[in-house]
Amino acid sequence: MVKNEKSYLKFIAFAARITAASVAVIVLISCDGQNGRHQSENEYDPAGIYREYLSEIRKPDELPFEELAMQLKEWRTVRDSVFAHIRRDTIRRFHTDAREECTLLHDSIRAEFSRLALSKPRTYREVLTLKERFSPYVGDEELQRSTEEIRPFFIALDNRPFYQGGRTRILSEYRTLLLETVEKGIHDRKDLTEFIEREDAVYRAFLASLHDFGDTDLSGITRDTEKCCSEIFLAAERQEITYKEVMIYMAMRTNRRLIQNVRTCLDDVHRGEVKAFRQAHAYIWMILQPYVLLDGFCMALLSSDDKAALDRIAEETPEAFNALHELLPSENNRLDELPGMLMEIFIDSM
Repeated sequence: MVKNEKSYLKFIAFAARITAASVAVIVLISCDGQNGRHQSENEYDPAGIYREYLSEIRKPDELPFEELAMQLKEWRTVRDSVFAHIRRDTIRRFHTDAREECTLLHDSIRAEFSRLALSKPRTYREVLTLKERFSPYVGDEELQRSTEEIRPFFIALDNRPFYQGGRTRILSEYRTLLLETVEKGIHDRKDLTEFIEREDAVYRAFLASLHDFGDTDLSGITRDTEKCCSEIFLAAERQEITYKEVMIYMAMRTNRRLIQNVRTCLDDVHRGEVKAFRQAHAYIWMILQPYVLLDGFCMALLSSDDKAALDRIAEETPEAFNALHELLPSENNRLDELPGMLMEIFIDSM
């Protein structure tokens, strides 16, 4: 334990030093004068910096989540500095082999971070936290103002009653809505909000009987939903709705649907509504969707209530997976490794 703590402290010290060097380099390569260019070229070796960074990142056997998140942030700073310097190398001082070395070192560093992501048990809440912290949209005040102007529309959807009836009627209503929307098209914000409002009502009715749709072919609904979404983006291309509005409305729609869907899945598992192994497989995938599908833009648009709902979902996910595993034919249960694997996938996308 003491050994690990010492390695963490050394790693933090190195990261602080490397970040300071990176900032200095960014300042130097942006200088207009000859002295600035000469100094940066003589004092900064991108491949050397990356080799040293790789050497340091290989030392820890494991990292707690907060340390891992901090080092990923440091890596992003170093990476941006290294490749920015290479891109600005107008005199071609760095040959192709040096550029290739930096690329290979980059892949090796990413592999080490993947190793560290799997070095300790991780949680689903940590997966969401990592996604939020690395969202490039968090802190965008203009985006937040626009989002808060639209948010009351989504809050009001909870007051609209959803469709009643059995699964046959619900599917009929769902298909009719989608076909009508495709035929009519989306041509302005009113069409967009009307579609989202009507779709939300029938989607909530669908979720209320989700466990009864296990043997139902829903490919038509999936296909027609995609067509409706295409109509929305076509409206933006025609400048009938701004791209900004479309992006915000659709991201908030995604957030709402994912939270509703997973909440329903967890409740169904808790009530014992999932009874067959094929159904269990489907529920595992649906419960995993927020950790896979929520991108940086969607994460930035989450409200405090959304985050609280996702926190509850993250807490309940392991227990639900344990219950679903009982229905699976395989004896090899690796569901507890999924948070680390999801972090590894996220790191691989950086």
